[in-house]
Amino acid sequence: MLSDATPLPAYDQAQVDKRFLAELDRLLHAGAFPTYAEWATTVGVNKNYASAIARGTYHCNLAMLYNTVRHFPACDFNYVVFGSAVYARPEPTELPHRARGPRPKVTPAA
Repeated sequence: MLSDATPLPAYDQAQVDKRFLAELDRLLHAGAFPTYAEWATTVGVNKNYASAIARGTYHCNLAMLYNTVRHFPACDFNYVVFGSAVYARPEPTELPHRARGPRPKVTPAA
């Protein structure tokens, strides 16, 4: 007999990648880490990993997502995995725009 499980859409790696990059962008703007390179160093991946996900060369994987949540607890694991099927948060339709070149230093408010 079939259970009354929540009907989820078919798994879509490209959409998981978009949600992951959207979540990284949200964390960056919230001040969880100063740069994508700093995030990468902290979770133990190549400093260009976020760019490689955006290009489709690499994908969001469970170990990287787990380590992101481990080091940055504000990361919304469930949104990245399940998206709008479970949350009212909308699905990203495009990749977040990432500024190129040196980033201005952010000083904490006193």
